[in-house]
Amino acid sequence: MNEIVISCIYCTMKKLALYLLFIFGGLFIPTIGTILISGNMGIVDKKMGITVEMKNGEKMDGEQFVIGMAASELSYIKEEEALKAWMIVCRTNFVKAASGENSSKNAAATQNEGNVADVANIEIIKNIKQKNLNLDYISMKELEENNGRKAYLEIKKRLEDASDATFGQVLIYQNKYADALYHEVSIGKTVSSEEMYFVAVPYLISVDSSQDVESPDYMDVKVLPYDEVLQKLTKADKSGNLAKTDKSQNIKILKSSLKIKKHTDNGFVQEIMAQGNKWTGEEWKKIFGLNSTNFYLENYNGKLRMVTVGKGHDMGMSLYGANALAKKQLSAATILSYYYPGTKVVTPDLPQAK
Repeated sequence: MNEIVISCIYCTMKKLALYLLFIFGGLFIPTIGTILISGNMGIVDKKMGITVEMKNGEKMDGEQFVIGMAASELSYIKEEEALKAWMIVCRTNFVKAASGENSSKNAAATQNEGNVADVANIEIIKNIKQKNLNLDYISMKELEENNGRKAYLEIKKRLEDASDATFGQVLIYQNKYADALYHEVSIGKTVSSEEMYFVAVPYLISVDSSQDVESPDYMDVKVLPYDEVLQKLTKADKSGNLAKTDKSQNIKILKSSLKIKKHTDNGFVQEIMAQGNKWTGEEWKKIFGLNSTNFYLENYNGKLRMVTVGKGHDMGMSLYGANALAKKQLSAATILSYYYPGTKVVTPDLPQAK
């Protein structure tokens, strides 16, 4: 008799357990499913406390924006420590921009003059518009569209891990936010801000980055017919003088007059003369889609050959070089101190936002 009673109690408890599992399981299973399907399980919960209003009106925390900054250029960043270093560079530039000190040659000049407020005293803008930041960024939607779902989830996880591992860390020099300039591939060494901007910044100096010569993007060659060169220059000529004269005559003059007039010690072009017009190296780079302003021009089988070395402005951290150093087991902090001598990585408390 007792065995029958015990058996009935057991059956009743089993049914009750199944019932409770059905009721409460229904509450949690959809949530878990949503997390797994959306890929939100790994999203960084830590928040910076700075809100960014995106161009589409949506708002996000500053740390998520920093992740999008890092995602905008991952072509050369494969190693974990290189990605951490890159995340710190992005966060530094973001916080610097949120304090109204965007990374630029003007900021470099201000840094050099000692007019930048100490980190502890800088007022951070609590709510800032993306359009005012002037920083490269890619959304997670774009990242997925560019890479496919599987690769996207892997990249996103790497980014979130790097964000979590370095959360709050920024680069400073003498208790001021560093001007964390960077470029994709150097010319074999980085160059100083003094060479490029005529402003000496103690941590933006030339350092060896000879591993960059191994990059597929170290050198690029473009060969264009002179009539195509003339067409591009005519389109970019604000004076309109090139469009007023005979095309065949213009090509003849172009061939004889084209010359690089000024360049830095390391070959970065500052001024080009063509048919009496002056072009800066940056203008020429933009017109012809060159990787950098470190280029030379030569006649090649009746056409113009443009040979470019490096990718980017060559100041600060080389992304390709940082990855090469990470392969040698260097830490993120060591990589940053190498490319920005005299700086250090800290985790300051962000001051009361305004």
